[in-house]
Amino acid sequence: MFLLPNCRALFLNKITFKKRLEIQQHTVCTGKGYVEIGYDCLFGYKIGGFNRRGSIEIQARYDNSRIKIGDNVKTNNNIFLLAANYIEIGDNSLIGQNVTVMDHEAHGIEPHNRNQLGEIGKVIIGLNVWIGNNVVILKNSEIGDNSIVATGAVVSGKFPPNVIIGGVPAKILKSI
Repeated sequence: MFLLPNCRALFLNKITFKKRLEIQQHTVCTGKGYVEIGYDCLFGYKIGGFNRRGSIEIQARYDNSRIKIGDNVKTNNNIFLLAANYIEIGDNSLIGQNVTVMDHEAHGIEPHNRNQLGEIGKVIIGLNVWIGNNVVILKNSEIGDNSIVATGAVVSGKFPPNVIIGGVPAKILKSI
């Protein structure tokens, strides 16, 4: 399930992972950057259903791009992590199905810059964060430890620890 394109990156030490990595959906690491996967991580949940034709893609797009996934991170199916700079997912986090995390704007905002890369930031997801299904996390977002991101949220901005956030755009719904 950890697809062949990953082999070259593994040999070049662009992808590193600790022991007990479990893959249950086709997973591919693409790009020129670095991916670090912690101990006892799980990507995908069971073969079949919504993941039958899907995949998990972890893309550290450029030479200095970096994606750091902590220990004991568990994901559901069809996850897309795309870093032009830096994405970090803290230990013990849970990620639902169909989640996208991007640390940059894929295209420029101005009409004459649409074919160029837009603004680049970073994304920090704290420890023990639970991200629901169909969530999009955008550049310059920080989600504090122990927080929950409700299904369907579009996250942009900084959120403290121990809160539930949700909505489009996401806002604090309550403290926990």
